Amino acid sequence: MRPDHYKLLYDFVSWAGEQPHIAGIALVGPGADDENEEDSDLSFLIISDKKTKTLETILHQFQFDLMEQATREEWGLLTTLRIVYGGGIKAEYGVAGEEWLQLPMDQAMGDTVMKGFKVIWEREEMFGQITGYIEAHQF
Repeated sequence: MRPDHYKLLYDFVSWAGEQPHIAGIALVGPGADDENEEDSDLSFLIISDKKTKTLETILHQFQFDLMEQATREEWGLLTTLRIVYGGGIKAEYGVAGEEWLQLPMDQAMGDTVMKGFKVIWEREEMFGQITGYIEAHQF
């Protein structure tokens, strides 16, 4: 992982740990691999009991770098914010409630977690279904 990615990860987790509406954070995709040096985006999976509030606080309160662009996409119970920061870092913040974790894993998300998945922080164990999926589908 690149040094600027580590800084974003550290800053975000430090900030998120003080937000009572955030229950857990994981990295997904190639950016979840510490050994990965490719120029992949950081993709966070954030579990929150207040999805809208979490999305708004990331946009307006999380201070990492100047935001050049932010786009929002709806994927059913999962909403993503894609942010391009002034330093060139791109991050995706996927926010969902705990009920999203109970849904069967669709093909797209399954492919993503198989490229990398790392639980960064959680108030209580909640990512078991995803880690179980990974264990069941490894070669």
